[in-house]
Amino acid sequence: MNTMKNIAISVLAAVAMLSCTPSVPGKYISTGVAPRIYPDYTDVTIPANIAPLVFEISEKGDDYVTRLSAGDKELLFAGKEVAPSMEEWSELVAKAVGGEIKAEVFTAINDKWRAFDPFAIKVSPDTIDAYISYRLIPPSYVAYERLSISQRKLSTYEESDVYNNMLVTNEPLGQCINCHAYKNHKTDNMQFHVRQYKGGTVLVKDGKAVKLNLATDSTLSAGVYPAFNPRYNVIAYSVNKTGQIFHTKHSNKVEVQDEKSDIILFDADNLTVTNVANDTTKLEVFPWWSPDGRTLYYCSSDFPPRAPGQSAVDAEVRQYKKIKYSVLCRPYDPETGAFGAVDTVFDAAKMGKSATFPRVSPNGKFLLFAMAEYGCFHIWHHDADLYMMNLETGEYWPLDAANSPYAESYHSWNSTGRWILFASRRDDTNYSRLYIAHIGDDGRAEKAFLLPQEEADFYSFFDRSYNVPEFMVEPVQIAPNEFADVIKEDAVNVKYVTPKK
Repeated sequence: MNTMKNIAISVLAAVAMLSCTPSVPGKYISTGVAPRIYPDYTDVTIPANIAPLVFEISEKGDDYVTRLSAGDKELLFAGKEVAPSMEEWSELVAKAVGGEIKAEVFTAINDKWRAFDPFAIKVSPDTIDAYISYRLIPPSYVAYERLSISQRKLSTYEESDVYNNMLVTNEPLGQCINCHAYKNHKTDNMQFHVRQYKGGTVLVKDGKAVKLNLATDSTLSAGVYPAFNPRYNVIAYSVNKTGQIFHTKHSNKVEVQDEKSDIILFDADNLTVTNVANDTTKLEVFPWWSPDGRTLYYCSSDFPPRAPGQSAVDAEVRQYKKIKYSVLCRPYDPETGAFGAVDTVFDAAKMGKSATFPRVSPNGKFLLFAMAEYGCFHIWHHDADLYMMNLETGEYWPLDAANSPYAESYHSWNSTGRWILFASRRDDTNYSRLYIAHIGDDGRAEKAFLLPQEEADFYSFFDRSYNVPEFMVEPVQIAPNEFADVIKEDAVNVKYVTPKK
């Protein structure tokens, strides 16, 4: 009897499953408009090796049916959330490479079906790097507890810690972690900073980690924003003395300003540092190298004018909108370690604008940067947009398809130069989220898409901001607890050497 009962239950369950299988309605009224969905994946371009795009229908309805199709492959979904499985998504995307996935949404109200205009998800034949990493931080401006540098496999939703500050912590002192960076998108040569408790720079050189003290009596500070030279064992850093201003009414909320800043060069083979410019009349920040390792790009601004007896810091605080950075460069001789004369790449200050965070494409043809009205720290500036410059012709343009009316910042290239990753506050203006955009041969961007998550409403409840996103071709191989052991050790001091001419 029990066997017969189990068979009956199984049959009923199978019938119930069949009765719930969605089907496209045979009769419906066309709305003439595309559906609203979140995240907005309408008409985006994606790589084939990306995790399933899970989204929710934002239209009213009692019932929902969504059809995704490519070639002879078709997927049907009931309900507001459209969530393909990994296997379903892989099969669908494989049919669409070089073409598109067609998405059709139907909703019913009082048993009357409506059909929305189909939208496309284009699938580029250009693959994307397998991993990204980023810092996760609460948007609290001045206070923090748990911070992590995390890594994500892009073809799945798998996320893990590279390191988090709760592994080595002393709550009264606190510990900040920031500025992770990689050489040529690989993780056998990488770095990140630990500030305050057990502070230092964690450098991984050829797979081995050490903690360094990059501060010397002859440099402004320890290293801050890093840039690995892609060909030679040197890292350029900015050195910064920074301060913050908090607006009570302004929508930009926070200003982070350099009171002083400069560029230094760290020799990873000899553990030495030297000043690159040491120009006390300029603010210099955000270094980046050309692909051949022979040109150093960075941002530079004049100090705002001072009244008699006024300090530089007071002048900056009162005239923060007059601080405008341009993109400069200097040739580098790896044989002698000397830098040549300064050249202006993009004179944003002359335009009354401020350009920051220069990133040269892997082929050396394009310069990607952020531009806003003023300042160097654009992550709260609503007017901050991404721009591209053709380094061969000098032409530049905004990445209109990737930009939004809110802050875009912290951008990076993937290893092939066909995709960019950046942080944007476009969702709610408070939290920064990660967006990916395809870049064509002409340096133009296609519509950016939000980093996919396993649930459509993930970002509605996630209370951390993403910043400093970087592409990687492989995961970090050193475990978080191994990094913790290195951080507990005393830092190795670097030596200062006089700049070569």
